[in-house]
Amino acid sequence: MKTIKFEEFMDDVDFFVDEAKKWKIFIYPTDTIYGIGWIWNEENIKKIADIKNRDRNKMFSVIAPNFEWIQKNSECRIQNSELEEQLQKYHWVTWIFSYEKPGVRIIKHDFQKFVKKLGKWFITTSVNISWEPAVTNLEDLKPEIKEKIDYIIDSWICEWKPSVLIDFVKGKIIER
Repeated sequence: MKTIKFEEFMDDVDFFVDEAKKWKIFIYPTDTIYGIGWIWNEENIKKIADIKNRDRNKMFSVIAPNFEWIQKNSECRIQNSELEEQLQKYHWVTWIFSYEKPGVRIIKHDFQKFVKKLGKWFITTSVNISWEPAVTNLEDLKPEIKEKIDYIIDSWICEWKPSVLIDFVKGKIIER
């Protein structure tokens, strides 16, 4: 496990894109909480599910590289301008387009630039143990999680604001 300041991470973003493509696991900041993410592979799905005490069959959300990617790779038939408008209104937003596929996010944090450069969906979940409080400060990160991660990107104390789910299947907003 290696901890890096966010500025250093972005200065060497090409290196970290390559690391992500080698299925490395990252803890990273968002505008609301710290998340844990990686490019999909079965081993990491099991690893993260075990770390979080989470059902291995429960779907994870993904961070999309950009709005165009959402249009191309999901069942979304909503205009990009509408998605962008909702992102401006809410902070951490997950769009649900199908109950059989993961929720899709774009985050309001510069970490989004990394995912855009990566050009692939980036599996994501909160870095806390399931049903425990979300991690907004790395000082609260449990050692049993920390030791199983490749990179921790240290930014600042995140501002906890619950995420908003926008369910386009049922046509409703679920604020949490």
